[in-house]
Amino acid sequence: MNHTEIRPVKIPEQLLSGFLEFAKEVNRKSVERGIKFTEEQLTEIFNNSFSGKVRAIFFLHIGDINRILEGIQLIYDDLSELKKNRDAFKGNPVIRSELLFQSFFNEFFRIRELSKIFIKVLCKSEVLDKRNKEIITDSYFEAFEGVYEIRNNFVHNGLSFKDRDITLDYSVLEKFFPEEKENFSSLLNWENTREGTIALQCAIYMKFIGEIIEQYITFQEMLNGVLA
Repeated sequence: MNHTEIRPVKIPEQLLSGFLEFAKEVNRKSVERGIKFTEEQLTEIFNNSFSGKVRAIFFLHIGDINRILEGIQLIYDDLSELKKNRDAFKGNPVIRSELLFQSFFNEFFRIRELSKIFIKVLCKSEVLDKRNKEIITDSYFEAFEGVYEIRNNFVHNGLSFKDRDITLDYSVLEKFFPEEKENFSSLLNWENTREGTIALQCAIYMKFIGEIIEQYITFQEMLNGVLA
């Protein structure tokens, strides 16, 4: 399996180009008046303009999201190390892998809380009206609902690492490359215990994390583009 580098959420091109135009306009005014604005004055001009405020809201929100994604990358990297070497860290590797996967969900759902704040700020700044707020809120709900379903299905429906023996819906293996499928099938046949299949557990966790995050980033960038 190829190693995944989680990409950051991009700032919408509309905001970047708009910010450049804003900066050019401020510079033009300073030249016309024969003055040079201080950093404090530029900040005040930016903050006192509606477009400046909106851009600041987006920049801060995207920055907060990307910091969470950096943390999720660390979780993914630790699972990758554990997949390669069950003794990569101190302590029980099974407990660690499950803790890392749960930590992923904890971090991912922090994005949901940030999104609620983001929407409230946009409404307060009159970027969103009540109708559009409901549409955006529903879009976020649908995006995160799918992850809730994955987490619940993982625990309750056909994939469980809670008992000594592993029970697995073999369709999960279809997500992997042929060589990996063969290796994991062998593990299940010959070492079908939580301790004996740590590489498989980590690989499944990593696959879910990679797919969930890529789908979320694509959704967030699409939504940012619409809002911008």
